[in-house]
Amino acid sequence: MAFQDLRAFLALLESEGELARIRTEVDWELELGAVSRRAMDIRGPALLFESIKGYGPAAGRVLANTFGRSRASSHGRFALAMGLPKETPLMDLIAEFALRSSRRIPPRIVQTGACKENILTGADVDVCRFPVPLIHGGDGGRYVGTWHVDVTKDPDSGLVNWGMYRHVVHGPNLLGWWVAPAQHASAPFYQKHEPRGERMPIAIAIGTEPISSAVAGSPVPTGVSEPDVAGGIRGEPVDLVRCETIDLHVPASSEIVIEGEVLPGRRLDEGPFGEFTGYMASDRAPRPVIEVKCITHRTNPILTMSNIGKPWEEESVLGSAGWSALLGAALRAQGHNFKNLYVPPPLQAVVVSVKQPYPGYLHTLASAIWSSKLGIYRPYIFFVGEDVDVTDMEDVFWCLTTRLHPVNGIHVQPDTPANTLWPWLSPEERRLNRGSKVYFDATFPLEWGDHTPRVIDFKQGWPEAVQRLVLARWAEYGIGHSS
Repeated sequence: MAFQDLRAFLALLESEGELARIRTEVDWELELGAVSRRAMDIRGPALLFESIKGYGPAAGRVLANTFGRSRASSHGRFALAMGLPKETPLMDLIAEFALRSSRRIPPRIVQTGACKENILTGADVDVCRFPVPLIHGGDGGRYVGTWHVDVTKDPDSGLVNWGMYRHVVHGPNLLGWWVAPAQHASAPFYQKHEPRGERMPIAIAIGTEPISSAVAGSPVPTGVSEPDVAGGIRGEPVDLVRCETIDLHVPASSEIVIEGEVLPGRRLDEGPFGEFTGYMASDRAPRPVIEVKCITHRTNPILTMSNIGKPWEEESVLGSAGWSALLGAALRAQGHNFKNLYVPPPLQAVVVSVKQPYPGYLHTLASAIWSSKLGIYRPYIFFVGEDVDVTDMEDVFWCLTTRLHPVNGIHVQPDTPANTLWPWLSPEERRLNRGSKVYFDATFPLEWGDHTPRVIDFKQGWPEAVQRLVLARWAEYGIGHSS
C-alpha cells in the first residue's frame, strides 16, 4: 500500500528505528547541516529537527537524511518507501524499481488537499518564514530547494515535467533556479518562454510523499510523464491539486508549495553549492530567477532537505537504485545483453557484468550507454566478468586490478558532452561544456579460451559436491552464519 503523505512514511521510519526526533534547539545557520552530515557519515537515522533557532513551532520543522543509508542497509529506507522490507537485497530492489517504473498509472485530480491548509499571498509571501537552512560552509546562500519536486510545463505540447533543481533564496519572494545538465526538460521549456518574453510558471512542492520526490530525482525518459511513473511505482494514482495562481498541479499532500514564475531576461548571481560529486561546485554566476507569487502549506509544515556532498545522501541512495534500474531496462529494451548493471555513488560510473558474445561487443554496449539520456553523463564505464558482484566495490576493485590490461583495456572517448559539475574539468572545458569519457574492459578476451585464468573463490574453487557438504555441515563447525 502506498503512503498517502510524508507523515505516514515518517511514522513507519520511526517504528523501524530509522527516524530520530531532534528536540534540542539547533541553529539553521550551518549547525543543522553539520549535524545531518555527521549523522550520515556514521550511518545514522533520518533526522526530524523540531526546534530551530529563531523559529517558533508554527514555522515548521526540517527533515534531513530521508533516504540516507543506515546501519541496517545502505538502501533500507528507500526499500521501505517502496513498501519492501528494509533488508531487501540491492539487486532485488533495483529489479523491483525497474518493473514498477515500466507501469503507468495517471494521476488523480482532486479539489483540495492538505497543502491548502494555509494560503499566503501578497505581503505575506516570505520563503524564510520557514527555517530554510544554510547547509554547507561556503554555500552561496540558504537553499530552500534541495529535496523536492519542481513542476513545469511545455508551453507548446502541454507536457508536464517533474524535476529536482536547486533553489537559493535571494529575498522574501525571489528564488534562484539552476538546471544542470542543460538538456533536462525544464530548461528547454524555459528556452521557449524566454525568447517570447513570457514568464514560465513553476511550482516547487516540498515534502511530498516519498515516491513523488524519488521520481522527480530520477532520469525518467524524455516525453514520459513523471506523475504517471510515480503512480506506477506506488500502485495507485498520485493525488494532484491545482495551484492557486498558476496553471500547474502539485501533489496534494505536499507540506509546502511555492508557486512562482521564472522571469525572462532576469539573472542574479547564484552558487556555489555543495554538490552530489562531493565537492563545492559551480562558480557563482548569473542564473535565472523565480518570482514567488503564492505559498501554500500544511500546519506545522515539514521542510525537506538533502545534505548533498560525499555519498551517501539521498541522491546517492536513490540514484544508485533508480539510475541502475532505468538504465538497465532501457538497454535491455534495445536488445543488449549483460548480466547485471549498477550505477554506484557518486553516480559518475556504470559497472556492468557481462560475457562478450563476440569480439568488440563492449564497444557497442559502451556506445549504447553513452548515447542514452540516462548514460550520456556517466563518464566512466567498468566492464567486469559475470562472476563479479557489481554492487560490491571490493569485488569490482579486485576484478579491475587483476583483469584490466593497463594499455589494451582502456578506451578513451575525447571531446564529449560534459556536466559542468564534474570537478575534474578544466575551466575551459567547463566553459565549453566539453569533456571526455572512458570505458575499462576488465573482462578476459574471448580468444583466450581454455587459457583463461581460473578464479578461486568458494563457488569456483571447489567441486559442487564439496560445496554442498560444507554448507550442510556448517552448523557443526560452530563458525556462525554461512551467508
